Amino acid sequence: MDTGMNSLLSNIEKTRLEMILLAHQYGYSNPSVVQCSQRLDLLLNVYHNKNIKH
Repeated sequence: MDTGMNSLLSNIEKTRLEMILLAHQYGYSNPSVVQCSQRLDLLLNVYHNKNIKH
């Protein structure tokens, strides 16, 4: 696995943990949680698209 993919996976995990912490603190419908969830979705889409190409 290349360093770009490792970095992407690391960012996915950091964002996932951030979203969980925010959700516990503010609730699932808080705008900060929703925004973090959207960032996670984008990262996951990038990961998915990179895997399709390989």
